[in-house]
Amino acid sequence: MALLRFILLAVPFLAWLGYRFIRKKRFEQYKNIPRLPPNLIWGHLKALNEFIQSEGLGKHTDYAFAAISRALNRPSIFLLDMRPLFYPLLVIQSHTVAEQIVKPSKEFKYSVLKSPTLRGLLPIIGPTSIISAAGADWKHLRKRFNPGFAHAHLITLIPAIIGATRKFLGRLERHAKDGGEFGFDELCTALTFDIIGAVVLDVDFKSQGAPENQHPVVRLYRQLTHAYDDNTPFPFLAWRKKRKQRKYGEAVDAAIKDVVAEKFEQTKTKFDEKRVLSGRSVLELSLQDVDVLTKDELQMAADQVKSFLFAGHDTTSILLQWAFYALSIHPRVRSTLCAELDTVFGSSSSPDSVAEQLLQRGEEALSQLSYTSAVIKEILRLYPPAGSARMAPKGSGYTIRMDNGENVCVDGFVLYVNHYIIQRDPAIYGDTADDFCPERWLGDTDTSMESEYGITETVSSEKKVDVAEDGKEIPPSAWRPFERGPRNCIGQELANIEARVILACVARRFEFTKVGAGEVVLGKDGQPQLDPKGRFVVRGEMYNKRQVTSKPFDGMMMKVKVVES
Repeated sequence: MALLRFILLAVPFLAWLGYRFIRKKRFEQYKNIPRLPPNLIWGHLKALNEFIQSEGLGKHTDYAFAAISRALNRPSIFLLDMRPLFYPLLVIQSHTVAEQIVKPSKEFKYSVLKSPTLRGLLPIIGPTSIISAAGADWKHLRKRFNPGFAHAHLITLIPAIIGATRKFLGRLERHAKDGGEFGFDELCTALTFDIIGAVVLDVDFKSQGAPENQHPVVRLYRQLTHAYDDNTPFPFLAWRKKRKQRKYGEAVDAAIKDVVAEKFEQTKTKFDEKRVLSGRSVLELSLQDVDVLTKDELQMAADQVKSFLFAGHDTTSILLQWAFYALSIHPRVRSTLCAELDTVFGSSSSPDSVAEQLLQRGEEALSQLSYTSAVIKEILRLYPPAGSARMAPKGSGYTIRMDNGENVCVDGFVLYVNHYIIQRDPAIYGDTADDFCPERWLGDTDTSMESEYGITETVSSEKKVDVAEDGKEIPPSAWRPFERGPRNCIGQELANIEARVILACVARRFEFTKVGAGEVVLGKDGQPQLDPKGRFVVRGEMYNKRQVTSKPFDGMMMKVKVVES
């Protein structure tokens, strides 16, 4: 009986202690960090779900984060406490705080470590990927692959880029002829996959050809990326999606290893025959000093190829989709762009003429495309493909300084540098923060990311100070689609060259019309109507969904017609 009485007394007491512990953890532990009012049980999970639903279930979570930011009056950071199911998430929406995280520091020589949440991408990028590697491992990989992505080398690959672009032009011609609608996402993805295949592997993936003729890597990779579609209606079935991801990831890994092994043998044959390497691919350059392709060496090479295929095709594909859509609804911008192309390449809009000039004049012609580069830079500002997720391990004592001067220890937090919010900050970009205004970049169309850290070469164009419409200078750190600091994107210059070549060949020759969401509204006279900002009035909203990265939700459905010169 005494034991029973003790238990009856102890249980309420222990429950009270548990309640006090949870309450302190939930309400007191992070009270100095801006946040929504937390729920005792759910933390911010319930509130986040409500914001996601209010913004639209199909939208990327960045839209919900932006809504939370507005509700909190745009602090430099805010906390989403999702314990115990997930790590606490700190959303970084200040460019000055973001700089602290990505630059070298006393605690982290090459910037704060990548987040362990990247494990979800292992089927796509592999276990030794340059994207997730840390410390000396990352530095070794960066040094090894830098020559393949150097500006001087990439310029020599313009013929390969033009070759893939010619196939893209042919597909557009056929769509223009039949007059039907099509998914522009598929065309852009196939184009950029062909380009990255040529650049990284010197392999023709035939992504733009008939499905039965495509390289096995293409077919398997498409299945793998579809396995990451976030539209699964039942969360408890997530294990099935992860199983598919592992299955197709293993298949892609095997297919790429076959290609790497074949390319290694070709490289060694050239050395044995004392022939000079042509340096036509990133992989070939990286294998020059490898004598034996061991199992580990093969895995490492395959993982880097997977990483480059993933990031290399995805960023440019998304950029092109949004660029041609933006040009289709901003007639003034399209007119200005076409005028620049007329000046640089002559009045003929023939893609063959432009391609021939690019083959002959190369870098000299590309360097004159200042407004074209400004269009690219503005698209990447408004529609960045992804943010950056970092984490300082518990016990590291890593602190950041908020814009109000207060220091916060962020050990064990996922630090999400939210490019979407940072690059639309009205405190930086003024009243036009959400508007498509390429002119804001004229005078600085450079897309290099932090060459002052000694890692990245200068990329392109003139370098001056950006000035917003209200006269304020635009800090370089407020534009970061390729991220900044030592861990910036190794392929950023390739994306810049690709986009300029493709826009130069396509922009004057074709006129795109959006179908469905975001389509232009015609007036009673059958003509498009301009809004006060000079943009065509559109019906519905275009937005991004999440499918690994941030992509147009409807596949960017389009119609296209040929513009006769």
